[in-house]
Amino acid sequence: MRSEKTWFKRLVSAGILVLSLGVLAACGGSDSKGSSEAVAEDTTAADTATTNGEPKGALVMSFGGSTIALWNDIIACMQPRIEGAGYQFLTSDPQFKPAQQAQDWKTWIAKGDVKAIMGWPISVDALAPATKEAEAAGIPVIGYAVAWPGTSANMLTRPEEDGARLAGDAVTWMATTYGTDKVKVGILSDRQNDLTKLRVEGLLKGVKEGYPNAEVFEIPALTRDDGYNAAKAQLIAHPDTTVWLSFSDDNMKGVYQALLDTGVAKDDSKYFLAGMDVTNETLDFIGIPNSIYRQAYAFTSTDLCDANTTLLMNAAEAKPLADIYVDAKLVTPENYKDFYVGK
Repeated sequence: MRSEKTWFKRLVSAGILVLSLGVLAACGGSDSKGSSEAVAEDTTAADTATTNGEPKGALVMSFGGSTIALWNDIIACMQPRIEGAGYQFLTSDPQFKPAQQAQDWKTWIAKGDVKAIMGWPISVDALAPATKEAEAAGIPVIGYAVAWPGTSANMLTRPEEDGARLAGDAVTWMATTYGTDKVKVGILSDRQNDLTKLRVEGLLKGVKEGYPNAEVFEIPALTRDDGYNAAKAQLIAHPDTTVWLSFSDDNMKGVYQALLDTGVAKDDSKYFLAGMDVTNETLDFIGIPNSIYRQAYAFTSTDLCDANTTLLMNAAEAKPLADIYVDAKLVTPENYKDFYVGK
């Protein structure tokens, strides 16, 4: 699923989540190795695709940045499908800057040949004017994981339910492992958008209601480095924080490394780590016998790629549009091998 196209200008490292948050499908989870070659640094592509000698126009996929492994894998999967259908494929790296993402959209709209734009909004408010401009220009806007005024259809998940499911699994493990003892729980948090906010709320509510003796710490962390640094700080203040849950994947990798660096064994029976979304690296962790990284809920790049490509192509070709929901699957030591990409 790697893309070797010349318009990819630089390698990017695997980073934060989100939406996540990946999904079901035979292809399995997001491949952190392949993802490093997936996202373009600017808004140009090498060659304009043509059909019968005439370009069909451009389709846009707009993510928040190039540091999320899952997003990179989705782009690498979408590109050959879209270009094979005769369209130019455009993307960019706004580096999680709302103003830059909005400016990218306005640049695309001004091109005059963009047939549809799909995106995950860093800030819905920042994208509202560009969304109106797209509407006025007759360009359908498709939401990725978030619906907002002006979108024609959306690829959606059920974030609060996903968070609650993960919390329920953690509560069951805590009850089995600790009985009614007090347990300190670190929940990695991001509230900048509805997707991550709802996942976090599902996690918080599920743990607090399911295990009343839990002492819960909501810990802001978006990237892998954020997770590492936040865990280090938390462990200095509360070294007995043994349960760690996340709305994402990459930030939990940072927590995992921080725990190992403080002397926690990879198979310490007192620890429970779990997140949403996976990469091959995460699957390697889950596959370690009796691993402290015990499970995940995965949205695979292939399923998200399928939904995104369908929505963009239907929008570009004026076909009927409807929201597509993608559901996460539970990844455990028993089935983790089914989620690898490229192996």
